[in-house]
Amino acid sequence: MNESRAEPKLSLGERVYEDLRVAITLGEIPQGQVFNEADLIARYKVSTSPLREALTRLRQDGLVKVIPRRGYAVVELTLRDFHELVQMRMIAEGAAAELAAPRITEQHVAEMQRLSSATLVVGDAQSYRNFMRANQAFHELISSVADNTRLLKVTTQTFDEIQRVLFAGLGEIEADDLRHDHDDIIAALARRDGPAARRAVIEHIKLSRDRVVQRMLRRDRPLEDLRLMP
Repeated sequence: MNESRAEPKLSLGERVYEDLRVAITLGEIPQGQVFNEADLIARYKVSTSPLREALTRLRQDGLVKVIPRRGYAVVELTLRDFHELVQMRMIAEGAAAELAAPRITEQHVAEMQRLSSATLVVGDAQSYRNFMRANQAFHELISSVADNTRLLKVTTQTFDEIQRVLFAGLGEIEADDLRHDHDDIIAALARRDGPAARRAVIEHIKLSRDRVVQRMLRRDRPLEDLRLMP
C-alpha cells in the first residue's frame, strides 16, 4: 500500500454507509438506539435512495435491524456474541497470518508499521476514528496478502461487529491500552514464519479480549450483561 495513493471515489451511499458504520463501531450511535430514515436524512442531507443503500448494507453486516413501525435499531452485542467473535477472529486471522507469511514483502511490512503507529488520544473523537480505521486496516491487510477473499470477508465482518466492544468505555482506557501491540505479528511476518505469525495473532487477540474484560470488571458491571453503554 502507498499512503500517497489517491483514495477511490465513493458514491453517496457508500459514504453514508462508511460514516454510519464507524459511528456505530465507536458507540457514537449507541447499541439499542432506535432511529428512523428521517433522522438520518436530516443528519446526512441525502435523499432516501443512498440512505436505504447504506442501511441495507448495515443490515447485511449485522449492525442494524428493522424495528417494525419504528425504524431501525443498532444491534446489541451480548457476552456470547463477544466470545463467538473472539473465536472467529482467532480462527480466521490466525489462518490468514500463516497463509500471508510467505507472501509478505518489505512494502507490506512498512505499511503494517505505518498503520500500527496511529495513536489514540482520550477525548479526541477524530483520533478514535483514525485509530479504529488503522487497527482494522492492519488486520485486513494481512488477510489481503493471504490472497483468500473469504478470509478477508470474514475478517472485515468480524471486525465491524467486535470493534464496538473493543472501543467500549474509551474514556476509561489506561495508557497501556493506547497502542496497537502489533510488534510480534509484524516481526513474525517479516521473518516469513507462518506458524509464529499465527501464534502472534492469536496471542494479540487474546490480549485484546482480556483488556475488554478487565475494563468491564473495573466498571463493576456483570459480564453476563456485557453491552455497550452510551
